[in-house]
Amino acid sequence: MNDKLTTRDINTRASPESHDKPLDAPPPWDSSPWDFRLLFDHSPAGVYVVQKGQICYANPAMGELLGCSPALIIDQPLLSFVHPDDRPAVESQRRWRSEDTKTAPFLTRIVQANGTITAVEVMESLLNDPSPLNPPDDCVRVGVMIDVTARRTVDVEIQERLHFEQLLADLSAGFVNLPCDQIDSRIDTSLRSLVEFLGNDRSTFVEFGDDEDHVVISHSYAVPDCQPFPIGPFAVSHLPWFINEFRSGKNVFLRSIPQDLPAAAAKERAHCLEEGIQSNVAIPIKAGGERLGGLTFAFVRKRCEWPRDILSRLGLIGEVFANALLRRRNEQLLQKTMSENTRLRRQLEQENLYLREQAVVKHHHGKIIGHSDAITRVLADVERVATTDAPVLLTGETGTGKELLAQTIHELSDRKGRPMVVVNCASLPATLIESELFGRAAGAYTGAASAEIGRFELADGSTLFLDEIGEFPLELQAKLLRVLQDGRFERLGTAKTISVDVRIIAATNRDLEAATRKNLFYRLNVFPIRVPPLRDRREDIPPLTWAFVESFGRRMGKSIKTIPRKTMKQLQDHDWPGNIRELSNAVERAMILADSDTLHVDMPATSRDGTQPHKTLKEVERDQIQLVLERTGWRIRGSGGAAEQLDIKPTTLEARMAKLGITRPNR
Repeated sequence: MNDKLTTRDINTRASPESHDKPLDAPPPWDSSPWDFRLLFDHSPAGVYVVQKGQICYANPAMGELLGCSPALIIDQPLLSFVHPDDRPAVESQRRWRSEDTKTAPFLTRIVQANGTITAVEVMESLLNDPSPLNPPDDCVRVGVMIDVTARRTVDVEIQERLHFEQLLADLSAGFVNLPCDQIDSRIDTSLRSLVEFLGNDRSTFVEFGDDEDHVVISHSYAVPDCQPFPIGPFAVSHLPWFINEFRSGKNVFLRSIPQDLPAAAAKERAHCLEEGIQSNVAIPIKAGGERLGGLTFAFVRKRCEWPRDILSRLGLIGEVFANALLRRRNEQLLQKTMSENTRLRRQLEQENLYLREQAVVKHHHGKIIGHSDAITRVLADVERVATTDAPVLLTGETGTGKELLAQTIHELSDRKGRPMVVVNCASLPATLIESELFGRAAGAYTGAASAEIGRFELADGSTLFLDEIGEFPLELQAKLLRVLQDGRFERLGTAKTISVDVRIIAATNRDLEAATRKNLFYRLNVFPIRVPPLRDRREDIPPLTWAFVESFGRRMGKSIKTIPRKTMKQLQDHDWPGNIRELSNAVERAMILADSDTLHVDMPATSRDGTQPHKTLKEVERDQIQLVLERTGWRIRGSGGAAEQLDIKPTTLEARMAKLGITRPNR
């Protein structure tokens, strides 16, 4: 009797009613036009029947799974197609299935005829129960096999992503509240974990600094058969294309070296060939809005097979490192600043710096500051004339403080009980100056709907300060002279005479004798006072500077404690063509830019004779940029850097430096 299972056996044994019938009896459904072989042959899943450990039937789909014709599968042990590493597990599964009638799938791997390994899901059922007549080895099994390679690939990718997320979480947690002195060792450990997880050969952390010509290799880990990158400064000129690519914020993904390198990367090509580097990946990293460095991954033993979407995930790891380094940098900067402050405090007594308590000397006349002979003589004249009602003519360059002296004269006079009235003759149109000074009657001219008193009436019993008197219209000078002589005038549009008691103080920076009527000039020039320019009272510049510092400091909420000797000397050596007003503007600008308790003042570019040197706009821009760069130690980025002080983006400043040919001098 043939001990092989036939298709008829499958049909017969599939029905419990056939147990009592002879084996050669036809099954009840034998008249059906379909049999199970036909169903199996058209099944999209691989179907096989095994008896005594050997395959006695395999459908075409099974042949496709195993990569050969079904005829070649017959009489072959099923385990011969199972991956050698999986055979013990499959045998165990089948043995357990022999003892349990329940059907459950299990996963394994098969080896196709061409050597391809395929993941499959298998589900077997017993066609006859084990018994003394049917020992387990003789049991007949029918199995279904399905290719699950694609599903397994997706599962593997999901698992890998989950593992990567777990790695990222572990790395991030490791840096939380980590003391600064432990950050370096933690980065080294993290790089090792990355190399072991990602399968590359070397991982290196590169830091950017203020030196445009060098980067710093701060950390590097390599597998035992590969050398780590040397720690320390590394010249950009050695690998210019590679470093500048990711320093500018670009990802570098070189899967196949040297084929993927551009023609401009000649030095990189030579370096990779010498080091045996087959692939290289670089990720720029930044924290706090600043690019701090990059993370590189080198492949020596094999080429990189990573998908490109891994770059974004690697960037997250780089940011973990960058945030830790930024925190350490800020703490180190804070410690350095505190140490520097301590050192400066200890040196204050030995260095000849200008302290506020030592330098500010105020004259007893209110806001007039200074102790030079020139200003002392002026103040002596002010004291003499203040108690009289004589007209005073203040002459001198613009910005010398003529209005402040006029206010001082008024406050020292008997008229100080009423406010001084100020008229700037240069700011009033010629058509309106008459009505402003002398007033008008209702209907005096088109638009004059009501009467209005003038400045002379407003200053009755007080002082009228006529600033820029040299700009007074010639046609009105006779009327002004009359008021100065007898205190009488008429409002515009009326013949009624008005009398006032007004003390006149006039000021000009012009040759008043040439700009006015002779008789008016003589009337105003009763007591002339020449206000000296700032270049004639250089010893007053330190107290004036400190007075401005104190005033602007209160307004801006800043406290300046020292001004370096070099800065104060530059202030005193400057000619100040704009006089005190120009000095005030320079100090205010310096106060705005100040980020410490020491004041540095940018000097205006003027020649010794007080005139501006002839420079092009390009030259002025170059001088200003170079001045700020020198003051910041050529640091472009970050808080207090040159870009921030110039109120432009770092990239814009770098572009202008390149255009203007500004380079950092050799140290």
